[in-house]
Amino acid sequence: MVAGLNLKLAGIQQNGEYAMYRPASAPIEMPVTERIAHAGETLFLEGDPCDYVYELREGIARGVNFMASGERQISAFFFSGDQIGLPLGDRYRYTAEAVTELRYVLHSRSGWNEAFLRNCRDGGQFLQSIGAEQDPIFRRGIVIGRHGLLVRICAFLMVMIDRLPSDGENFVFPLTQSDIAAYLATTPESVCRGFRQLREMGALATPKRDRLRILDREIIESIASGADHWGI
Repeated sequence: MVAGLNLKLAGIQQNGEYAMYRPASAPIEMPVTERIAHAGETLFLEGDPCDYVYELREGIARGVNFMASGERQISAFFFSGDQIGLPLGDRYRYTAEAVTELRYVLHSRSGWNEAFLRNCRDGGQFLQSIGAEQDPIFRRGIVIGRHGLLVRICAFLMVMIDRLPSDGENFVFPLTQSDIAAYLATTPESVCRGFRQLREMGALATPKRDRLRILDREIIESIASGADHWGI
């Protein structure tokens, strides 16, 4: 670990696990009907009226912004337990798409606001839901601000893997190289080279297209922290 590196400023807990700080969403206690979205399906569009809050029950979603040039940037990934599309304004601030099949429930804007006000009177834990939606976007700024692509890839892995489902030996890793590239503001080819380098270093393996096995977490942590002894 680099001496004097302010990991707390980077949102990283110095507890040996290299986990990112993440506020938990407060559950919404309202009658709901569970819905399903298939991979690639759009939940809501950036700029549309913010009429509903989406509470994810299972699966992975991505938050996407489109530039005037048509360039697609992924600003965040969201997981089971997250609430997205919170009514912080009149319109959605990003497009939400299903990465995998999603199970989710919808809460009307008015119902969410009423639940929020009730919760604030009872202690304010609902405020954590706002932090939980904003946190992945904040973390992306930290990740892509790192110097060097391999450092950014390792930082990305460290903020992702503890939220990924596992089949015991491997993490379920349905993210494509194009998605990772859109998140890291690079190219799929560069992502491919970075993962190949990590495999050659013995840090990870990809036994299947959608599986990721961490072989040496310390290597990934060390590179993510910016340690200079890797020569990158």
